Amino acid sequence: MKRFSVLSAFSVLIFLLSSCASTVEVKKAPPSRFVEATISKGINKDIIATPVDATSTFSTEDPEVVSHVKFENLSGRHSLKWEWYDPNGNLYYSTANHPLRVSEGKYQPVATAWHKIFIRGEKAADFQGDWQVKMYLDDEHLTSKNFKIETDVEKLPPMAQKPNFKNWGFIVGIERYSSLPSVDFAQKDASIMKEYFIRVLGIPEENIKYLADSQATKSTITGHLRSILPRNVEKDSNLYLYFAGHGFPEVVEGKIVDTYLVPYDGNPQHITESGYKIKDFYEDLNKLKIQRTFVFLDACFSGEASRSEKMLGGTRPALIDPPTILLKSDKVISLASTKGGQASNSYPERKHGLFTYFLLDGLKGAADKDGDGWISMEELFSYVQDNVTKVARRMGVEQTPAVNPPLDTIKGLGSIKISRVSK
Repeated sequence: MKRFSVLSAFSVLIFLLSSCASTVEVKKAPPSRFVEATISKGINKDIIATPVDATSTFSTEDPEVVSHVKFENLSGRHSLKWEWYDPNGNLYYSTANHPLRVSEGKYQPVATAWHKIFIRGEKAADFQGDWQVKMYLDDEHLTSKNFKIETDVEKLPPMAQKPNFKNWGFIVGIERYSSLPSVDFAQKDASIMKEYFIRVLGIPEENIKYLADSQATKSTITGHLRSILPRNVEKDSNLYLYFAGHGFPEVVEGKIVDTYLVPYDGNPQHITESGYKIKDFYEDLNKLKIQRTFVFLDACFSGEASRSEKMLGGTRPALIDPPTILLKSDKVISLASTKGGQASNSYPERKHGLFTYFLLDGLKGAADKDGDGWISMEELFSYVQDNVTKVARRMGVEQTPAVNPPLDTIKGLGSIKISRVSK
C-alpha cells in the first residue's frame, strides 16, 4: 500500500492504492479503466477507501467534502490532480500533479484515490451555493462532479409533530421596500421560516398567512391582525408571528418617543402616519381571544436600517435608546433581535439575518439544552441570545436579542414549549 500526503490550512490530500490482493505480475497488463467518481462526506480507509455517505448536498456544519475516484487494472506511471471551484466560478483550491505508480510489469486490480476540503470552521463554509470539482488524469480532464454547500438551517427538517389545526402562523418578510433600502435576506428568511412553521411548529400550511414585499402594506398587515385572524382563531389557539424588515423611531427634540414597524409602503419621514406603532402592534395581538402569541421580531428601532444602510441619507442613529415597552402579561411573548439602540445585522457568511439564522437553528434542535426533545421558550432565548451576541462581537458590532416580558415574570415558564426536535 502506498500513501502520499499533502497538508494545507484547509485541505488534505491522500492517495491510496489498494486491492483485494497484491499487485499482479503479468507480461501484458489488461487495459486500465476509470470506473467512477464519487462525492461523499467521508471515507472508510479499511474497505479499499470506500466513500461514506455519498451525496451532492453538504451543510456548513459538515466537516468535509471528499472527492473519490476509482480505477481498475491500473498500470504504469500516471498523475492525478483536483481543482475545486466555488459558486462564483473561482478556483478555490488546486492540488499539484501527484503520482500514481505501479511497478513495471505489474498492475493494480483496484486503485482508489481521494482528496478532500474542509467545510466547518474553514473558508469553504462562507461560500454557499453550487460547487464543482474537476479531476485530471495525466493533465487531461477525467471527469467533474457538482455539489452544493448550504447552511444547515436550509436543510429542512422532517415533520416533527402532527399539524395542529387550532394553531396559526403569520409571516411578514419585507426585503425590497417601495422607497427605502432593502433588508438583506429578509424574503429568504421569511420563506424558510414558513417551512419551519409547518415542519417544526406543526402549523398547517393553510393556517399560515404570508406577506412578502409589496403584499405587506400597512393596511394589509393591520387587516390580518385586526380582522382576518380574529375571525379564524379559537380560544385555545396559539399564534406564531415572524416579522423581518425595517423598524424606525419617532424622534421629538432628539428623544425617541415611540417606535414603529415599517411596512412596505412606510415612509420614515412620515412615520406616525405610515408606520405600525409597536404599542398598537402588541395591543392588537393582546386583543386576540387566544391562548398565547409568540412573536419573533427581526427589526431594530434605533434609526439604523435593519441589515443594510441607514434609512435616510445623512440620518444618524438616535443617541437615546428607544423606550422599553413592557408587556403586561405573558399572553404575548416576544423574542426580538436587538435591545436598546442596537442595529439588527445580517450574517453574510450564512446569507441570513443574524438573529433569524440562530432562531432557525435553535428551533430545529440546537437549543435543546436538556435533551428532552422539545425546545422551551427559555432554551430558545438562551441559545439565540448567546450565539447572536457572540457572533456579532466577532463581526465588530453589538447585538443582543431581548425577550419581553422578562422570563422570570412568566408563570409556568418550564411548561411553555415552542417546538419539537426533528429526529
